[in-house]
Amino acid sequence: MSTDWLPAPRTEVLAMCRNWISYMTAERRTAWGIPQDQFTELSSLFENAEALLQKATDQTERTPVITVDCQAAFAALNAKMRFFRDRYFKMPPLTEADWAALGFQQKDPHPSPVPAPDGVPAASLSYPGGPHALLVHLGPMAGTQKLDPASDYGYAVYLGIMPPGGASLEQAASEKHYLMKTPADGKGLKHYRFTRRRKEKILFDAEDGGMTAWVCCRYENQKGDSGQWGPVVSAIIP
Repeated sequence: MSTDWLPAPRTEVLAMCRNWISYMTAERRTAWGIPQDQFTELSSLFENAEALLQKATDQTERTPVITVDCQAAFAALNAKMRFFRDRYFKMPPLTEADWAALGFQQKDPHPSPVPAPDGVPAASLSYPGGPHALLVHLGPMAGTQKLDPASDYGYAVYLGIMPPGGASLEQAASEKHYLMKTPADGKGLKHYRFTRRRKEKILFDAEDGGMTAWVCCRYENQKGDSGQWGPVVSAIIP
C-alpha cells in the first residue's frame, strides 16, 4: 500500500489544498515562516487546477487542449504542495494538532529508520501514438536493481523542453522555462511528478511540437529524500 502523503485522485488533491489554504491564516503563516508570495502562488495554482478540472470533466467543455492544460495544472500544484510540506511544515513550530489539521497522519514518536535511496534509476522514451505525447519508461539502470523498497520507493521525474538551437532569453524566462542548452543532469530540469508506476504518459502543448523533451529521474524514499540522478534522455516531441 502506498504511503505517499499526497493523494492520487485529483478531487482529493484539491480537497487537501483547499483545507491548507483555509487553515494557513495570516497568523499561522507568520509563525511558520511562509512568505506571502508563496502562499499567493499556492492559492493561484489551486484555483487554476480547480477551474480546469471542472472543464475537463464537463463533456460540453472538454477538449484535448483542456485535458493537457489540466494535467499540467495538477503537476504544478502537486509540485508546489510537496514544496510547502518539505519547506514549511516542520515540527516545531507546527504542533501535532496542526499536523493532523493539515491532513497528515500523526507522526510516529519512534519511527523506523528509512535509508536514503541507494539505487540509480533510468528512463527511456517512446511514442505512444497520438499528437504531442511521449511515454516515459522507468526502472533500475541496466546492471543495477532496487535494493530496498523503502529507500528506492518511487521515481521523481524531471522534465525540460528545448527549442531547436536552444531557447532565447525571452523563452527561458517564460512560464515554461524553455531550456537554453542541453542539460547535463536533472538539476536544470523542472520537477514533473512523483510516481511509483513504471510508465508515465506526458502530454505536451501543440506549440511544443518539434522541440526536444529532456527527461531525468531519481529515486525517492518514503520520506521524500532523493537519490542519485539517472541518465538524461531526450526525444523529439511529435
